[in-house]
Amino acid sequence: MKEEIKDKLRQHAGKILLGGTGALLALSVVTLGASLLSDSPAASDTQADAVVHKLEGNLGDARAKLATQHTALLVQLPGMDIERVDRDRATGRSLLLSLTDSSASTRTVKEQQVLLDARYAFLDHKSRVLTEFVPEWMTATGATKGAGTTYTLADLDIDVSRVQGLNYSYTGVARLDPVRVGPDQNSAAKSEFVVFTYSTSQDGTVTSLDAYRASSKTHDAPAAASEEQPTPKPTG
Repeated sequence: MKEEIKDKLRQHAGKILLGGTGALLALSVVTLGASLLSDSPAASDTQADAVVHKLEGNLGDARAKLATQHTALLVQLPGMDIERVDRDRATGRSLLLSLTDSSASTRTVKEQQVLLDARYAFLDHKSRVLTEFVPEWMTATGATKGAGTTYTLADLDIDVSRVQGLNYSYTGVARLDPVRVGPDQNSAAKSEFVVFTYSTSQDGTVTSLDAYRASSKTHDAPAAASEEQPTPKPTG
C-alpha cells in the first residue's frame, strides 16, 4: 500500500504544481479585486495597469515557489533520478522542435515523414506522429502550400507522468507563437498548442513518442488516456 501511494504521488506531482499555482493566483485576484472596488471609479482606472502588473508578479512568484516545492517532492520519492529527468526534458524539447519546424519548410508531407522516420529509430510506419500529426500540422500551418508560418516556442511544460522501473514517461504541453515579419506581420496565424507524450529508457534513449495538435477535441486526449490506465506497481 505504501509503495502504491508513492507511485500515485509521482504520477500526480505535476497536477499538484498546476493546482497550487491556480489557487495562489485566485487568492491574489480576490485580494486585489477587493482593494480596487473599495476605491472611486477614477482611482480604479488609474490603478488598473498597476493591478495587472501586480498579478503578473504574483503569478511568477507563485510558479517559482511551487516549482521549488515540486522538485522537493520528486526528490523525496524513492527511485526518482532528478538529473535524468532534467536530461529527458531537454530531449523532449528537442523532439518537439524537430516535429514543429516543418511549419516553415518547403518539404512535402512525404519528404518530412521520410526525414523523421530516418532520424528516429523509435518511429515506424504505424506511428501516429508520422501518419497523423505531421500531415495535420503541415496542413494547419500552411506548409503544404510551400513554406508556411514560422513559429517560435513561447511556453513549454514537461512533467513526469509515470515511473515504472527504469522507464520514465513524460507529458508535455507547448505553446508556439507565429513570427510575423515584413508584409506578413498582420497575418491571421494564431498561436498553436501541441500536446506530446514520450518515454525513455535508463540511458536516455527515447522509446516512444506521440503528439497531438491541440484543439477542443484533442487537447485533453493524452491526459484522459493516462487516467484510464491502471496504476502500475513499482518494479524498481
